[in-house]
Amino acid sequence: MLSRTALRPIVSHTSNASRRCFSGSSRLSQATTAPPAATVTVKKSSGGFRGGIIGFLIGSSLAFATSFTYLRNEWKIRDDILMEDFASLRATCQRVEARFRLLEDQLAKTQKK
Repeated sequence: MLSRTALRPIVSHTSNASRRCFSGSSRLSQATTAPPAATVTVKKSSGGFRGGIIGFLIGSSLAFATSFTYLRNEWKIRDDILMEDFASLRATCQRVEARFRLLEDQLAKTQKK
């Protein structure tokens, strides 16, 4: 069996690696920080699709197109309903006119007798 002193460096080494130390000791900070492996430069994509002018124009054009088609469809539905109402009004007026002619003819016949 291993003694307690033999396990102490292993335990202290693993616990220091997982524990954050906030001390100002330079020896401790050198031991915990690893040297940088390689600097990787991340190239930022520059262009209009990241929220610039082209992205704004595409977004606003898409919003305009969808709202225009929606409003055009709604207008067509309302126009069709209105045209049906006009047709039914015309038919009703023609029926009333025909009824008045019939009554006028009956009145004229009764006055001639």
